[in-house]
Amino acid sequence: MRNMLECLPKKETALFLISFCVQLAVFILLFQWFVVSGHLPESASQYPVYVGDSISYFTLSQNLLHNGVYSVSASAPFVPESFRLPGYPFFLYFFQLLGLPIVLIIFLQMALGSGTVVLTYLLGKKFLSEKAAYIAALLLSIEPTSVFFSTFVMSDTLFVFSAMLGIYLLLNRRPDFKKDLWCLFAGGAVLGFAVLVRAIALYLPPFLVVAYVALHWGERRPFSKNMARLAVSALGLLLVVAPWSLRNHAQFGVYDISSTPYINFTQFNLPLFYAYRYGVSLDEAHKVYTAPFAGSPDTAGSLSNKPKFEKLISDTLRGNLPQYLYFHSIKTLPFFVTDGVRDINRITGVIPIPPDQTNFSDMVLKKDIAGIAKYFVSPNPNLWMLLAGSLPWILITALWLFELLYVFIKRPPEFWFVCIASCIILYFALLTGPVTEHRYRMPAAPFMLLLAAQGALTLRHLLKAKNGAPNPTLSP
Repeated sequence: MRNMLECLPKKETALFLISFCVQLAVFILLFQWFVVSGHLPESASQYPVYVGDSISYFTLSQNLLHNGVYSVSASAPFVPESFRLPGYPFFLYFFQLLGLPIVLIIFLQMALGSGTVVLTYLLGKKFLSEKAAYIAALLLSIEPTSVFFSTFVMSDTLFVFSAMLGIYLLLNRRPDFKKDLWCLFAGGAVLGFAVLVRAIALYLPPFLVVAYVALHWGERRPFSKNMARLAVSALGLLLVVAPWSLRNHAQFGVYDISSTPYINFTQFNLPLFYAYRYGVSLDEAHKVYTAPFAGSPDTAGSLSNKPKFEKLISDTLRGNLPQYLYFHSIKTLPFFVTDGVRDINRITGVIPIPPDQTNFSDMVLKKDIAGIAKYFVSPNPNLWMLLAGSLPWILITALWLFELLYVFIKRPPEFWFVCIASCIILYFALLTGPVTEHRYRMPAAPFMLLLAAQGALTLRHLLKAKNGAPNPTLSP
């Protein structure tokens, strides 16, 4: 065992252990708080299963295990599910089938979270600098949202790990052609699995093809080998995704992999826009978008309702597209700066304070600058939590944008990776849109931290150069 550990890269091992120990410590504290001490009794007895999405994922895995059906129905007749994708429920099901209790599965999940930290380091080391990669990985290992939700039955940790692994395998070109083909095939398959965990990854593969070409433009010949690379990665993805698409066609008559995009857009984004556009309450707006499904509430989220979803989208956006795009962009801004401290406190109930209903993006849309200013001159516990959680992300976003501006001006070797990572950040931000919250930032967090760390090193270099200190390289 000692010889095996000596063979492992020291920094990667250290990062993995630091990350896992942090997650383990948080899990122990939460277990003590929820289960042993009995706080929040409505959910304590089920920890690490929680309410909402968590209980739905657990129910899906239990129905697979005991009834052989993919459904969130509590009992027969089991309605086929098309909203939540199968990646995470099958992850839970597979290990429960092997006899592992849910707590040990969470330990495996935390190991995947630690794997994401290592992948962040490897990706940054390959395309940026080792110091920036190490700083970013260390920060990710203690990032509150990523650590907190890795201890729950939630799909985020598995999704971020599989997406990061797929991106790493697809972008990291290897000299040996056969080995490169196998890694690209594996990368496509892993990215396909990420798509089956969260539908938001559906449009990543075509973007990564463009990113791969940009990163390796100087090695674009011979053409036949590059076509082979594209083909094997596409094959890996299709072999994973296609069976679920075929299942949905057999069940619901469409090849879409999930109704998630339709539900999110018509039941969350568009009601918010409708309320803003026409000056009505959100409750009134929701009635407009739930009315087409009033006759069949049990199947309202089914892919069989695709024509209804498409009609709602078409009717709302017809003649309103510019206004919606403006609304969407403003409501996306919290993605970059929102805190997670208040939400974590809401879930745990450590500090019993009234919930904060302030919505800054709504105030921006209404140009209520006075209301925003008033919030910050009226100290309260929610404000202190907001500042504690948001100020670090404001700094991270500022350093990322500084690095992006710098590479556009100076065109250093890391130019293309900075652009690609920035596009990945914007991809997750814009596709999340008006319903953004700190949990949905998790897949973008590794890239934001990498570019922020590189931006900090670039800024330090520029300040040293301005002060006349010799520093020939940006990457210490």
